[in-house]
Amino acid sequence: MVQYDGRDSAVREAGIPVKVFDDYETLSREVAGMVDRVVRENPGVAITLPTGETPRGMYNELVQRINAGDLDFSTVHFFCLDDYLGASIDDPTSLTAWLNEVFLTPANLHGDHVHFVPTTSPDPDAAAIAYEAEIQALGGFRLAVLGLGPNGHIGFNEPGSSPDARTRVVHLTDESRTQNAQYYEGTPTIPDQAMTIGLGTLLEAGEIVLLVSGASKAEILKASLEGPMTPDVPGSFLRLAGDRVTVMADREAASALS
Repeated sequence: MVQYDGRDSAVREAGIPVKVFDDYETLSREVAGMVDRVVRENPGVAITLPTGETPRGMYNELVQRINAGDLDFSTVHFFCLDDYLGASIDDPTSLTAWLNEVFLTPANLHGDHVHFVPTTSPDPDAAAIAYEAEIQALGGFRLAVLGLGPNGHIGFNEPGSSPDARTRVVHLTDESRTQNAQYYEGTPTIPDQAMTIGLGTLLEAGEIVLLVSGASKAEILKASLEGPMTPDVPGSFLRLAGDRVTVMADREAASALS
């Protein structure tokens, strides 16, 4: 288990590679390449990948490799990272529906190796515990590719989250709900609760990739990597994983880093 004593240290902050790429296309291709390598070297392992506009290019690249027969994803246990409470794959505003459209269906990935967040369970708290147990039964994550929210959230681990937190039901901030509503046409209603894999589970992954793109993420990336390690910026806790973390960003996202 990752431990946090509330103090930054040079040891914790050292050794986190930051790879900066000239453009979004190159960034997406390189992150897809890391996923490709892990899957080839570790068939049968558990991984989690994010939703949102930033990883769309990565998914497009993975779909091309899978459909060309260059990459076999069939033995991978793929765990969805988060979704809105009560949302299902049939809900057009759910993150699972987005993932199904962008990645799972184009890559023909369905079946027992795809694990959906149990957001529609009549007992969501018990379902979250069971989902966590599924991850642990497979030895935890070999790879976690993560995005960074505008307020520093990782998955739906919002500000205030503990670095030891496990899969659970969370309350979404108004900022996150407003941001996510922009992904859809019209004025969709974004639920005020979600279920997410916890920071503690993600920080134990064998490899962690933080995927960040765009000038709008520059300041929060700087806060995550160079500011205080604090629950106010959940992304800052990635430093607890040390050299198991690789930050991969385009030049716009990395523009504020010193």
